Amino acid sequence: MRASTPAGDAGPSSRGGAGSGPRSGAPARPRRFPGAAQPEIMRAAEKDDSYAAHVTEACRDAFRHLFGTRVAVAYQNEIKLLGQSLYYLLTTGSGQQTLGEEYCDISQVATLHGLPPTPARRILFILYQTTVPYLAERISSRIVARSIALNESQIDDHPESDNSSSGIAQSSINSDIPSRSLSVSALSRLRGRAHALWQWVLQKWPSMLPFAQDFIQLAIRTNLMLFYFEGLYYHLPKRAAGIRYVFIGKPMNQRPRYQILGIFLLIQLCILGAERLRRSNISSIASSINQISSGSYPSSTGRGIPVLNEDGHVISDIRSGKAADVASHSEASSGKSKCTLCLSTRQNSTATTCGHVFCWNCIMEWCNEKPECPLCRTPITHSSLICIYHSDF
Repeated sequence: MRASTPAGDAGPSSRGGAGSGPRSGAPARPRRFPGAAQPEIMRAAEKDDSYAAHVTEACRDAFRHLFGTRVAVAYQNEIKLLGQSLYYLLTTGSGQQTLGEEYCDISQVATLHGLPPTPARRILFILYQTTVPYLAERISSRIVARSIALNESQIDDHPESDNSSSGIAQSSINSDIPSRSLSVSALSRLRGRAHALWQWVLQKWPSMLPFAQDFIQLAIRTNLMLFYFEGLYYHLPKRAAGIRYVFIGKPMNQRPRYQILGIFLLIQLCILGAERLRRSNISSIASSINQISSGSYPSSTGRGIPVLNEDGHVISDIRSGKAADVASHSEASSGKSKCTLCLSTRQNSTATTCGHVFCWNCIMEWCNEKPECPLCRTPITHSSLICIYHSDF
């Protein structure tokens, strides 16, 4: 009597004869690699940043030898973009592992089935990683510069703009062809709306820039918190491109996780949100106090209601004193010099050993990337930076 064998335990000998191989109708199951752990992904990212910095430094030295120090300093952002683009195009763009990924035995995948990312996804990741931050910083600086120039020339250009607008209106009125006048008026209306939108962006962007920077930092921290919890996307560009990692090295028994760091970061984000809410409440209270001290409340009709003191007299001297304080503050702020790195009024002026003065945050960030003066290339260190107080130059 022949013994029966379970279907799940049947070996290769039970499927065919002694010399026959596996059945052609049963496809071989592909090997599934485990997902990469957080330490491996973070170590690979640090290695990639280090190697990309080496490529950028080599490009900067090449530009300095070919075109001089002045050109290398003027185009330092473009050189950084070139170095990072070269590194990621030669590795990820060509479908190969980066040096950090090869060091940590991890590989990029784009789907749950473990398939490698398509060329479109790889190019999209490279654009998000290198080009998008450069364009955002470039466009923001241009808008801020245009806004400053617009505010400086707004008073002088008022009569000319009025004359030009009246001339355009007169020419549109004196038009002889009705159809052409309708098309011209529609086109001029469209241009006027676009111009008005551009003017609004120029006026509001300097005040909106800090909020945009805070929003970007919040998005980065939120992505880092999610990475600590789920362990998939360490950078926002990889999350946007849908690229994750699998571990292709020797299997390890213990692979640490960083969920506790995600909890700490979540608590930090909650504290920052509560602090921001408290500051907004304080600013609203301060604005109401300023309205009280200015001598009037805004009424429903848009006119100010005068505020009387205990003797029944209108409070007006506080408003004039406040106006004088604002005027003196504007004169003092206009007398300050600008930082050559951020092109804004210096905040916490800091001098280097060679005598150049910058913002504290600007020169610290510069020194983190390259320990030399941005203007004369004199070697500097963090400990040699001197913060200057009570200075008006």
